[in-house]
Amino acid sequence: MTGARNGRLAALTRPAVTVPIALVVLLAVLGVVAAVLAGRASGTARDALGDTGPALAGVTLPEDGSAGPPTVALTPSAAASPRATEIRDLVQRQIDARNNGDYGAWVATSSATSSASVSSAQFADRNRTVKVGSVILRRIDPVGDDQYVVPMGMITTQDPSSAPPDVPVARLCWQVSMTVVTERGSLRLVDPLAGSSLRTPC
Repeated sequence: MTGARNGRLAALTRPAVTVPIALVVLLAVLGVVAAVLAGRASGTARDALGDTGPALAGVTLPEDGSAGPPTVALTPSAAASPRATEIRDLVQRQIDARNNGDYGAWVATSSATSSASVSSAQFADRNRTVKVGSVILRRIDPVGDDQYVVPMGMITTQDPSSAPPDVPVARLCWQVSMTVVTERGSLRLVDPLAGSSLRTPC
């Protein structure tokens, strides 16, 4: 009996058996470590820009599944900026242009580089099913040379096929860091750069 048990033990400890088991355990551990690191990375990105949910942005998530009212609101911090009214009106005109599919109005609110990079056909395709609402400007931070960084929250609804490929859903909550520049004496919005927006289904 003892000999048989020893034989089974020897079989289990042969390299042909122990190596695959060790590899399975190692892969499982690496998977856990990767998940933890990915969670930390996404948390760092959220901390840098702001929470992606509507609560911190100061809006109530519409219960009817819509994007909410299209009127742009200000937090007390944003309202304290000397240029709060001008920048709120600029953002409002751009939101209206998107909601109405008005390319000319969008160009009138956009920087030269932004409007040059988006054709009328691209604008129409990008905004074909999108509605923007619950927009709130969280802060208006001057960065010199009549430029401002404006962290803002908003909600969009869209056909899932028009949503970003990694989140093909009907409604998204966004946190976006917009840049406002001065061109030819007028304030204009720069299209968000890569990494300056966060979105989550809501």
